[in-house]
Amino acid sequence: MDRNVKMRKFVDTWISEISPIALLVLEENKDMARNYTVRFNGQIGYEILDGPYRHIVDIRARTCTCRSWQLRGIPCQHVVLAYQHKGIEPEFYMEEWYKKDTFLKSYDYFLQPIPNMKMWPNTSGVVIDPPDPRPMPGRPGKN
Repeated sequence: MDRNVKMRKFVDTWISEISPIALLVLEENKDMARNYTVRFNGQIGYEILDGPYRHIVDIRARTCTCRSWQLRGIPCQHVVLAYQHKGIEPEFYMEEWYKKDTFLKSYDYFLQPIPNMKMWPNTSGVVIDPPDPRPMPGRPGKN
């Protein structure tokens, strides 16, 4: 129960609706995106040039060829640059599990303490025996 209370108090220290660690990763991605070049290739697609490498960002399908966005749920530096080119803040496209409401939902339910073993109700006296040992598969060992 103490952990639930601590985590709910921790949420009060957040400066935005997104977790601080996810915001830190997003800020690092914004810094890295400054070094790249963006090309618009249609309504939803962007081509991000990173030196000799090219990454394709599809905003509608929420995909990037580096796959970091799909794996983490945090917009990668290529997606950040595409959204900045479009004039949209990438914070709005973070996955739900990084948001404050989802974090609070995970700590909504408290486990109720159970009484001491002496206070447990008596059962009908059925004794549960351990299972019989079976020989293990494979070659038997030397005796």
